[in-house]
Amino acid sequence: MRQTFTLNSPVQQNDFTIQFKQHLVIPQKAKLQVNFIQLRLVPFTGYLELPFAILTDLPIKTFFASSVGAKNNQTIENNLLAYVPITNQADLNLDDPGALPAVGGLTYEPHQPLIHEIDGNEIQLNSMRFRFVNGDSLILVPEDNFVDVTVSFTIFTDE
Repeated sequence: MRQTFTLNSPVQQNDFTIQFKQHLVIPQKAKLQVNFIQLRLVPFTGYLELPFAILTDLPIKTFFASSVGAKNNQTIENNLLAYVPITNQADLNLDDPGALPAVGGLTYEPHQPLIHEIDGNEIQLNSMRFRFVNGDSLILVPEDNFVDVTVSFTIFTDE
């Protein structure tokens, strides 16, 4: 079994639920692979130096340490679908408030497969919830700065 999804968020909604017309059946021992994430933001000063993350309500376990928590050897368990690292800009002078574009885009496509194991027995879903958050604090990105996000992932079994 292999199902690929490409889901788009509603405009300026950083916490959203996608409804399916039919139940989605996820078999026991399924895996989820993140294919890519594309973010569109209203740029703000420092946005190129800020990591982002996508949280979901799917039963996946990911352990996360914020920059503050890592210093204290603390991690938390969360349903972190993907962590979008800071961009590798050679010249951050482009991040000048006077020269910011109206809408900025970031695309994250993992170089190595990002695969989560989905916990539990067979699951039947009619919706999935996603939250677009700051990658350091896991606090929602302000809706004023958020345009939309596209998330592509594949759910599969090894059988």
